[in-house]
Amino acid sequence: MSMAFPRPSRRTLDLMPRFVIALVLAVVWALPIAWMLMTSIKPENQIVTIPIRWLPEHLSDLTFQNYINVLAIPRGVDLIRSFLNSLTVASIGTLCVVVVDTLAAYALARLRFPGRDILFYAIVASLIVPPEILLIPNYISVWRLDWLNTLLPLIVPPVGSGFGVFLLRQFFLSIPSELEDAARIDGCGRLRILWSIVVPLSGGAIATLAIFTFLYYWNDFTWPYITINAADVMTLPIALIQFRGDYFSEYGQLMAGTVITALPTIIVFLVAQRLIIRSITLTGLKG
Repeated sequence: MSMAFPRPSRRTLDLMPRFVIALVLAVVWALPIAWMLMTSIKPENQIVTIPIRWLPEHLSDLTFQNYINVLAIPRGVDLIRSFLNSLTVASIGTLCVVVVDTLAAYALARLRFPGRDILFYAIVASLIVPPEILLIPNYISVWRLDWLNTLLPLIVPPVGSGFGVFLLRQFFLSIPSELEDAARIDGCGRLRILWSIVVPLSGGAIATLAIFTFLYYWNDFTWPYITINAADVMTLPIALIQFRGDYFSEYGQLMAGTVITALPTIIVFLVAQRLIIRSITLTGLKG
């Protein structure tokens, strides 16, 4: 007796191409991460082999020695200290960006003052300027301020980025102004309205900005590489260079350090992905 399988619905058939595309993209995204993880727990003599092997020759060859070497053996830079430096820079920088961009975005969205629109257009125009163009002017500025080889040049310059101002302004415009009018009738000032009404309603957008900003600070390489030479203030991306040699690279330890570097950002994204989706879904809704 043959079994009759239920016929897929029209909605299922319509969603199937999207599911296939999403699955392919997920596999493409996951393959480098899987290779990084497997390389970090393989012996060095089994990493650079032809043909390429995803797994070691024997399961008994799996080792965490690469992680032990990365964390325990000194190489002129302390990876744990670099981890704390990255955490400090990313946390303080993210807090500063969120506070400054929230205040600036609210002013551009709700306050009326001369030159407001021109100022906003200038902020939007700044987004198309390649960051490489600003390297020399910013370097001269932090050099004259005597900030080289400190954490200050890693934290302060990105606070002036216009991305967060643009993102939050567009979201603030979608919040009904009637809510703020009612609060003003009750005697609330601008800051009280911002803190008690606008910020709670914009939690998704603010969280999205915080996540993107944290990831930027955590993964930034070029600017810290230019302004930091002292080992005790290096961030993780700069510290990983110590695992590359002129003639030979220890790929197992390099991948172990990369896993340690990438793990916090992956955790942050996985935990907060719902907030990102929620903010994108609510952006543009009004009334």
